[in-house]
Amino acid sequence: MQKVFKYLPMTLGKKIKYSNISAEHRAKEIKDVIDLLAKARICHRVLHSHCSGLPLYGGINERIYKLIFMDIGIVNHICGNDWIYINSFMEKELVNEGVLAEQFIGQHLIAVKNQAPQLCYWVREGKSANAEVDYVISQGNLILPVEVKSGKSGSLKSLHQFVLQKQADIAVRFDMNMPGLENVEHLAASSQGNKKAGFKLLSLPLYMVEELPRLLDQIRREES
Repeated sequence: MQKVFKYLPMTLGKKIKYSNISAEHRAKEIKDVIDLLAKARICHRVLHSHCSGLPLYGGINERIYKLIFMDIGIVNHICGNDWIYINSFMEKELVNEGVLAEQFIGQHLIAVKNQAPQLCYWVREGKSANAEVDYVISQGNLILPVEVKSGKSGSLKSLHQFVLQKQADIAVRFDMNMPGLENVEHLAASSQGNKKAGFKLLSLPLYMVEELPRLLDQIRREES
């Protein structure tokens, strides 16, 4: 259990592969330890869902998941990151080490829900092109892809693919920019060639994650 506990913060944001955690133990043994940690809510599974309808958990694949810890402070402690180190991050380093931002947003998305913690994400694995959306949440009848960027810039190709395939009307991006709501039109690759898709993009700074439910309800009321 100690080995798994110490390893998991090193693999935040990545699909869990038991062989990467320990070559000395059987996959079932590692899975059982993760089950115990998840039941104790020390860590939380973020399960892949095909996200084709509600509830999101109706389309999950329990064999494909990543993990987040219950608190970003524990992650930093296990990884040996003290405040002086974190405070010295340059923007370029933060962009490359976006798992901390993903952990921060994930734990707060769980906290703002008044129910058992459940988070999903979406991944498409292909021979020529992969796509992954950090989190997918629901609010009322909306299915919302959520992308996390730790700096002020970053590609949204995976978000565009999700919007095109799932016909999402609203998407959410967390980054270091000022809050805003904009209409986005883009071309995304599909099996029939490039297709045009449009959606509303709600951009929020990382620290405003707890305001997300309120802002989404406001958007829904304005569009109803």
